[in-house]
Amino acid sequence: MILTKTESNSWVEASLNRIDINVGFARAVAENLVNGSLWIDRISAPRAMHALHPYGMSLVWGDALDEVIDPLASHLREGQYRIKDEWLQIDPRWYTLDWDSLLGAVPAESEPDSGRRCPVRFSRVNFGFDQVRFVALHGANVLPKEWNVRRATESDFDMAGSVVPKYFWRSAQQFLAHGGGWCIERDGTVGAIAFSSCRFDDELEIGIETLPIARRQGLGRMIATVMIKDIIDAGLTPVWSCRRENTASYELALKLGFYVKKMLPYYWLPSMR
Repeated sequence: MILTKTESNSWVEASLNRIDINVGFARAVAENLVNGSLWIDRISAPRAMHALHPYGMSLVWGDALDEVIDPLASHLREGQYRIKDEWLQIDPRWYTLDWDSLLGAVPAESEPDSGRRCPVRFSRVNFGFDQVRFVALHGANVLPKEWNVRRATESDFDMAGSVVPKYFWRSAQQFLAHGGGWCIERDGTVGAIAFSSCRFDDELEIGIETLPIARRQGLGRMIATVMIKDIIDAGLTPVWSCRRENTASYELALKLGFYVKKMLPYYWLPSMR
């Protein structure tokens, strides 16, 4: 596989548009909106492509993966490029290939173990959004006592957490220009944030983080509700995806009016360094 420049071009966008799953993060890589990596099997008319987002999510896709499956699988399995753990999604058109064997993966029994070297197969959920159900569930919000809601600002870009804006955008300015987000805070301390992790066409994918000091108070659901209302008011469609084994995110999505649209294999590939 050949490491190539990430830049907006028509053939990459056209190829991603043929995939019937959420590929926003891959578009962000391919169109150079984030500091990701893009590999192709050949310069002219690529048959296979692999996009790796800096957060660790990746996608393999193409119109003829079967024609280059051996070098592609070797590229993924050996993972010499991998400096952190990778979460791999595969073009649904090619799930008939034996990816467990190709990657040397085993079914998930627990959370990934950083000391484990064997790839593990989990499940990735792509949700659809039912606006009527969302409105019925969240006609009015009542804030928990002493907590206040505000729009995200530049200072929230570098906030602590594992799912926060700095991992999805190059700068605070870029983050705010592509959807921004909302925070819920008390005494100047942020308890939870819901934000745009990527935005394309009329869709905006939501990232959400509840800080340890504020968990088990319903703040994640509260701030996600505010964010979704803002997305709807802007004439956009909210997007949500998560690992099925991430019970908190999965159940929150259902409470927000999302429904399971597709559930597909999702491979954890451990870092090689």
